[in-house]
Amino acid sequence: MLFFTICVAPVSNKILNESNKSIFLRNIFPRNFIFGLILASLAFIFSFILKDHWSIIISFIISLGFILNLFIIMPKINFISDNKNLNKEKKKKQFRNWHYSSVFIYLIQIIISSIGIYLSI
Repeated sequence: MLFFTICVAPVSNKILNESNKSIFLRNIFPRNFIFGLILASLAFIFSFILKDHWSIIISFIISLGFILNLFIIMPKINFISDNKNLNKEKKKKQFRNWHYSSVFIYLIQIIISSIGIYLSI
């Protein structure tokens, strides 16, 4: 999650034009969210087997964040971006709100993951 936040997103914003950036991000975000969901789900399963209550809670919340981003927020962002019927200002506002929701969830996941790592040390 940190690698994506620190390396992938800033570099893509810096070196790709709008058209290529859109294609790239629409392809990489689902993979990023699926990969994160798989890892968080595995952590949840192992935490459940080991009866590690804090880890169960943390991995469940992180999994939920990936589910929200993958199945609700990302499709909504894509719909807004593709919608030709929205005026430019409304499209910009809706995109910004949904994008910030996604970023907020991702940031919370990073913070919770850091707490989980700290608690397991």
